[in-house]
Amino acid sequence: MRYVLVGLIAMSGVTFLGASARADSMVATAQSEAQVVGQSFPSLKLTNQQDVPVQLPGEASVIVFANAKKVDEWADPLMAKFGQKQMDAQHLVYLSDIHRMPWMISKMFALPKLKERAYSVALIREANQVPATLEPNTGCLNWIQLKSGNITALTPVCTPTDLAKRLNELAAH
Repeated sequence: MRYVLVGLIAMSGVTFLGASARADSMVATAQSEAQVVGQSFPSLKLTNQQDVPVQLPGEASVIVFANAKKVDEWADPLMAKFGQKQMDAQHLVYLSDIHRMPWMISKMFALPKLKERAYSVALIREANQVPATLEPNTGCLNWIQLKSGNITALTPVCTPTDLAKRLNELAAH
């Protein structure tokens, strides 16, 4: 009887988690560049992977926003090469949405890997912190340009080559 009860509890937990994930995906509706240009970037109080506070938009002139592990995996080497010093000089913030990741996976695997990075990664850890209007396309980053906290451009970056080009252009200015 004990095993049946544990099985039922586990099955109901899976259903509950599945419903939550679907609910989250329905709330976030991406808008086109034309719809968000001119809007203020939402004020976010986050922390990075080292639990250091990060206030967005703050002084940011570019926010590189990732919301998928596969995208983060190809962006990471390019961001590492660009480096924290250059990120600071160009007022670039790398923002990663990890709120959908199961807590245990996040705590045991993702955060320790993120802590190894030599550059700061601002983390969205809660669903209410997600700037829903800025959700990237599947497989893409969002390159968000800001001036005085207002969005001046929102562009999907879908390949490592495109990200490298944008980072090189930013460094040249």
